[in-house]
Amino acid sequence: MAYDRRTVKMCVCHRKKFDLILELARQQECETVEDIQEKDIACKGCGMCHPYVQKMLVTGETRFIPGDVYINSKH
Repeated sequence: MAYDRRTVKMCVCHRKKFDLILELARQQECETVEDIQEKDIACKGCGMCHPYVQKMLVTGETRFIPGDVYINSKH
């Protein structure tokens, strides 16, 4: 995947990069977006980051092509 400035890499409401969110989530044993919200790490604003954070928790990826989580979704 080619990264550029259009890459989705953060929760904009909390101004936290996914790298940091993943690190904090692992430290606090978060397994879901809801866990991350309950620990007040991120994901409590507009909700646009939720599918990216969910994929991050599963794959460990922290940068995404915009819309990729929707296009490659099995839903």
